[in-house]
Amino acid sequence: MLGLEFESVERIGDTYRGFVVGKVLERAKHPNADRLSVCTVDVGKDVLSIVCGAQNIAAGQKVVVGLVGATVPKNQHDPDGNPFVLARANIRGVESSGMICSEFELGLGKDAEGILVLEEGARVGESFASYLGREDTVYDIEITPNRPDWLSHIGVAREIGILVRRLPKLPSVRLREGSTPIRRHLSVSVEDTKNCPRFAARMIRGVRIGPSPVWMQNALRNAGLRPRNNVVDITNYVMLECGHPMHAFDYALLRGGQIIVRQVNKETPFSTLDGKEHRLPPGTVMVCDAEREISIAGVMGGANSEIGGTTVDVVLEAAYWNPSSIRRTARALGIASDASQRFERGADPNGVAFALDRGAQLVAELAGGTVLKGAIDIYPRKISPRLVPLRPERVNHVLGTTLKKEQIFRYLRLLDIRPAGKRKGQTVFRIPTYRVDVEREIDLIEEVARVHGYNNIEEKTSATVDFAHPFPKSSTTDVVRTALIGSGFHEVITNSMQDASRAALGGAEPVSILNPQSQDMAMLRTSLVPGMLDVVARNLSFGSSNLRLFELGHVFSIDHSSKPKLVADYLEEERVCVLTTGVAGLRHWSTPAQPLDFFGAKGEMESLMTKIALDKWRFISYSTSNGLTGNTLTIEIHGSYAGYLGQINEEILKRFGIEQQVFVAELLVSSLGGVRTRKYEPLPRYPKVRRDVSFFVDDAVSVGRLEQVISEATGELLQAVELFDLYQGEGVEKGRKSVAFSLELMSREKTLTESEIEAAVQRVAEKVESTFGATLRRVK
Repeated sequence: MLGLEFESVERIGDTYRGFVVGKVLERAKHPNADRLSVCTVDVGKDVLSIVCGAQNIAAGQKVVVGLVGATVPKNQHDPDGNPFVLARANIRGVESSGMICSEFELGLGKDAEGILVLEEGARVGESFASYLGREDTVYDIEITPNRPDWLSHIGVAREIGILVRRLPKLPSVRLREGSTPIRRHLSVSVEDTKNCPRFAARMIRGVRIGPSPVWMQNALRNAGLRPRNNVVDITNYVMLECGHPMHAFDYALLRGGQIIVRQVNKETPFSTLDGKEHRLPPGTVMVCDAEREISIAGVMGGANSEIGGTTVDVVLEAAYWNPSSIRRTARALGIASDASQRFERGADPNGVAFALDRGAQLVAELAGGTVLKGAIDIYPRKISPRLVPLRPERVNHVLGTTLKKEQIFRYLRLLDIRPAGKRKGQTVFRIPTYRVDVEREIDLIEEVARVHGYNNIEEKTSATVDFAHPFPKSSTTDVVRTALIGSGFHEVITNSMQDASRAALGGAEPVSILNPQSQDMAMLRTSLVPGMLDVVARNLSFGSSNLRLFELGHVFSIDHSSKPKLVADYLEEERVCVLTTGVAGLRHWSTPAQPLDFFGAKGEMESLMTKIALDKWRFISYSTSNGLTGNTLTIEIHGSYAGYLGQINEEILKRFGIEQQVFVAELLVSSLGGVRTRKYEPLPRYPKVRRDVSFFVDDAVSVGRLEQVISEATGELLQAVELFDLYQGEGVEKGRKSVAFSLELMSREKTLTESEIEAAVQRVAEKVESTFGATLRRVK
């Protein structure tokens, strides 16, 4: 209802349902097995007899007991470690009513030899989940890219506050500082204020590095992070709590006691905390000390200044980084960290101080040490809250509500969005800097709708019938789509972004994408065919081998010709791609299945042209160089190139893992702009007559050209011409062929006489003979 989509809900305690803290009262040797023991275990409400094979078990220990019916997370006797359900068992003649578990079986470590021994303070009978402090419920939330403030518990709490009509209560920060000023030990300078508008630091001396408290470790684990040590865990905890990433440096490793923010001016090697080596491109923004780089700004820290077991003095850093700089650096280096995820979407520049003080407070409380007096905060140009005007009447007009001005203002105050004055008769609202998504009046209206509740907005519908205006004309794409769907084709939609190798298959020079999400989407497609071949391959893998598909979409290329373009040298065209593969026609038990061939694919295109009422189109034999198809025909409409029809080459099919013939046609949608309004005529009143004519002609003469000449010779009398025979071989002169056509003749004004029919056929014979040097073979 608020826009937060919950992907899943996980109750952490469910993992250990049926596991309790037990106390071993007695251990005795198994009577029938040397390596087994029979233990008497107190589990609170009962005393159980359990057979155990661990050698480190002893009376008086507090242990984890799995009761009958519990699901053990890992089976150490299964190669894959699959879980299993505990049952009462008879082991070598002794009944066992449960299981004393190792840390491996509980999914808490790698030790599978010995049982997990708990501390003395563990309460007998307590659930193991309660003992671990892991009874939380974890909600996995899908965060939209425009709401970086949701990447924190405080941000989500603000949203829940909308439902309960309360603002969240932030953690209390009470920082006790020492008397020594921080500037006595540390200096900070920012050379690149464009990419680092704000940089702040605090220093804590005399810390003790060790494990963080169990409650913090559990919180981090539940959020998907691995605990490391108290100081590092605190920076991660504050990031999850406040949404503002921080970084901790070992002060002893900061050379010169300096921090400098600058760009590297040449390619630089750098080792990050995850142990990986990177080559930093020139222009990468870095946090440096007096001599070297120590952290990739807003992305990941360096191994040369990390917190370790010998760390005594800690420098905490919290900054606000230019989102585009972080995005560019993370993509260039292939790093996607929790910090970069937040900074590249837009952190809160005015939340730096709170996050820094919160982190310093927790370090002092959980790791000891003294917080030096003051903070170094480089913030030369303060980023002020955005001011956005809002008209209450506009809110009601857009939402269809009747909200009063006071009610609208009250809703926005729940989001900490407050009035800041008037501008041109409109109330101006101050937007918190953590709300990077609210920029315009319509954004504020959307916030009002969320707080009011979408379910509380009344649905009002109305309908009118307008007889004064005709139906609008269908667009070319609508006509083509309707015709193809009517012919049994299925529409597909594929990604317009492809990898470089697929984009190059179209034959044109592809357009590169700046800052692509991945190398698989680094180029814009130059043809619809590669994407459709991916669809074919996927369908074949699911057993669907007879496919009739089409796609209407745009292709892009770098083009230096004089073709009209919206942007110089970048050509964008809308195309339709028609693909067929598998058997021809519908399969039936009475006839064997016939694989689709080139002529069948050509017939599909002829049918399409006829359905969309195109005229003056023809196929021309054409030798393609695009590398995609062979046996290719050019499709020409009104004397201009419109596209091609061809069979996908075998090497291309192998590349996509396709093992059957595929036929495609790709047409420019603009070339189909000659779609005519379909005209309906009355049924003919006069009979049709059929005459067959055959000729000897040279091999080079195409059937299409012959049909064109026959049509010109007969004029309006010709209703249809069909090739029904083509022969070369014995009885036909070498270099010649025999072609036979069936002519369908009819007049819409009268019944044709025999003399008129013969005259029409004679005109055909004379025209073909004079045009092609043909010899009339027969008229029937």
